[in-house]
Formats: sequence, structure tokens, C-alpha cells
Amino acid sequence: MPEQGFSTRSLHAGEDADLNMVSRPKTMPIYETSVFVYDNLAQADDFSSGNPDNFMYTRLGNPNQRALEIWAAEMESGADAVCCASGMAALMAVIASECGAGDKVAAAQEIYGGTQSLLSKELERFGIEVYFLNSHHTEAISAELRPATKILLVETASNPLVKLANIPLLAKAAHSVGTKLVVDNTFLSPVLFQPLKHGADAVIHSTTKYINGHSDATGGLVIADADWVSRARRFVHNGGASLSPFEAWLTMRGAKTLALRMERHVANAQKIAEWLQTRPGVVRVHFPGLESHAQHLLARTLFHKGTGGILSFDLRGGLAAADELVQTLKMIKFAPSLAGVSTTISHPAKTSHRSYSSESLAKLGITAGTIRLSVGIEDLLDIIADLSRAI
Repeated sequence: MPEQGFSTRSLHAGEDADLNMVSRPKTMPIYETSVFVYDNLAQADDFSSGNPDNFMYTRLGNPNQRALEIWAAEMESGADAVCCASGMAALMAVIASECGAGDKVAAAQEIYGGTQSLLSKELERFGIEVYFLNSHHTEAISAELRPATKILLVETASNPLVKLANIPLLAKAAHSVGTKLVVDNTFLSPVLFQPLKHGADAVIHSTTKYINGHSDATGGLVIADADWVSRARRFVHNGGASLSPFEAWLTMRGAKTLALRMERHVANAQKIAEWLQTRPGVVRVHFPGLESHAQHLLARTLFHKGTGGILSFDLRGGLAAADELVQTLKMIKFAPSLAGVSTTISHPAKTSHRSYSSESLAKLGITAGTIRLSVGIEDLLDIIADLSRAI
């Protein structure tokens, strides 16, 4: 070829540096590319045939995304997984790939505020009826599930009061009437519990939380049987809800230490919950690891590895005490997300559950003085010292 111009050379120089590599990287690099190059038409046909190792366009698949999906399917004991741009995108994908106009979705009444907003404000516009029920009355679930209910949606542990779901009983009740059980396992992570092993049909995660663990990447996952994941993947691709390569890479980096981090989260949360019970400024502590908690027996029998690093507590002084706490804490930051390596607090009534009416909050047991604590992996005594100064 004749010598190329400067602009041409600046675009193409070095792009084939890895073409004939003798060795390969130990850690997967970031495939920060929007499109992949083919050498012939047969390779395009190979992509269309569904070869999982063939990539064309990052919205439709990328090695970083696929690595995270393989990891998730393995960790959650599922057949396959698809990653999404956020936990809410994963939720929408799992529902839209199973439900259409005329179908119904049932959800636990204490579901996360963002989930509640999506279900009640968006799905019904597309002809999907949504209703909420008490998922803790497991003996009555079968009778409460209406005809044409495709999905029962619950959280392994609820936000913010950490109410546990009895997954085996819920799965049995749902399946008895032909309903599929979808479990949001974000609060526990696959380290502590794997819902598919206990009868769930699909699992979703906000990987933004424990799986990433470092508060620097947003993402979501759907894990289920191969057919359901295939339909969810089609929705993700068609809807443009794909996870970026960089976010996928960050999430995989965090996932490598998930098991170690969860050990520390669980141990710290247990000790802090026990300590909070002794504080005169605290009315109630919501944490199933406490013997005084109504679900302690369920926690010990079904969730024997622990119930995560999230707990909540009610301050005696209500909203004024909550605001004072936020302003007095030094190390612990007020951040309306959770499950990072650093300890954070949030005020559910002002953040995650702001869309709920005061009556609905009261029904759920969330007060103006309710504080959600996401316990990090700092030294235990440092977390307690900061809380002690502020409560």
C-alpha cells in the first residue's frame, strides 16, 4: 500500500498490537469498543447462528459482559445469566420477557420503593396488572394469587427493615397455581443465599450493591433457565439496556472479593446490631440476626450463613434525631445507596421510600426516625465510635 496520510495513520497505528500475542492477559482487559471487526461474511453468519464467543456490536454482547454473566450463572446455580445497565433494567427485563398485556404481577408489599414505582406507575400503562400482597403470610399466598398471575416478585431481605422471605414456601405456593417466583437477591448476594436452589424460577440483582461492592459501577443481572434468559437478553438488546464494558469490568473486579467482603459485612453487622440494642436513643433494631427478632429462627435455619450487612433502627427522637445523626456523623456518610465497602446511612422516608404515602410507610413500619445502616468492612470499633458520638 502507498504511504498513508497522517490522519489515516493516527487512526490505525497500533490497533493490531494484540493480533499475534503468544501469551494472554491474566486479567481480562476492558473491551471498550462499540463494534467488532470481521474478516469475512461467514463470521457474520456465525454470529447470527448464536455462537456465544462471537461478538459483533457491544449492545448485543461484549466479552466483559459475557464474563460477568458466566460468573453470575455459576454463583447463583443458574443455567445462564444476562447483565443489564442497572438493577431496575434487570427487573424490567425479567418481567417484560415473561409478561404481556392481560397478565398480572404480584409483589411483596414491602418491596423497594423504586421497584414499587416501576410496577405501579409504568407496567399498568402496558396492560400488565400489578397488585401487592403480604408475602409473609405464606399459608395464604396461593389463595391470594389471582388468575393469570405470571410472576410473584419478592426480595430475599426487604429494604429497609430486612424482613426475610421464606423462599421454599413461597415457591411451593406460587407453583401450585402456575405462578413463577422471581427473587431479588441483592441484599444477601449469592454468597449467603441462592434462591434458585430453593425453588425460585429467576433471580435478579442490582450489581451496583454487594457484587460490585465499591460504589463505582451501576449494573444489574437476571439469572434463570436458558429459555427465560434468552428472552430477557432479547429485551435487553432491543431495549438498549446493555451494560457498558467498563461497568462490567469494574463489577467483575469487585466480584472477585465478594466472599471475603461478605464475611466481614455479616460479622460487623451482627456486632453493631447487638450494640445498638443497648443505646437509650434507639427504640428498635431491625436485624434478623438478633435473638429478639421475630424472624430469628428463619434466619438461623434458612439463611445460616447470615442475612447480610444491612440493618435499620428507629431513633427515639424521630425526624429531628435522624437529621441530627446525619449531620453529626464523621466517618459514616449519608448516601442513598448501600452495600459498598464503606459504612453508610440512609433515611428511607426521604430517599428510597419517598414515593410512599405516610399511611403506607406506617403500615410497613417505617417511621420518621428510621435509619438504614449499610455496614461496611471498616474496623468494628471505628464504626461503633462514630455511631456512639452521633446517637
